[in-house]
Amino acid sequence: MEHGSKAGDLPDDAHVVRYVKPRKLLGDGSVDGSEFRLRPDDNGLSVNWFECFPDRSKEEQLAEVRRLSRLQMRASGRLAELNVGATKRHVPQEVAALRFAHKPLPADSEYEADPSHSEILGLPPGDSPQAALVGDMIAECVRATHPTVAN
Repeated sequence: MEHGSKAGDLPDDAHVVRYVKPRKLLGDGSVDGSEFRLRPDDNGLSVNWFECFPDRSKEEQLAEVRRLSRLQMRASGRLAELNVGATKRHVPQEVAALRFAHKPLPADSEYEADPSHSEILGLPPGDSPQAALVGDMIAECVRATHPTVAN
């Protein structure tokens, strides 16, 4: 396991996606950094881990993420893809505690279990100047965006 990571952390070569609301997409298709800021009372940002579904193509992994999502995703929204290691290396030194932790969701009366659910932890409070900086830096790490509905 990589130095500084904890049990349950995603490996650096992992990829995650986060749902981005249509109003958080900029004119050039990039993601507004505020999408990567904590809301009050949140400890982490929800993401979904592709490689949780091994031996499948990226499109099949995305299909599973979409199918298991507990969010109401709008067709005009996007799924923003991040590489875990590249994102951790890109954020400022003062956020050395940044982690991507695997946090599967159990089945309940409405939803089946979501083994891909994970969280970005160690972020500064969402209303701070540091949170704005870190959110923008994470947005710079978005490798691709994917449709919320299959083509």
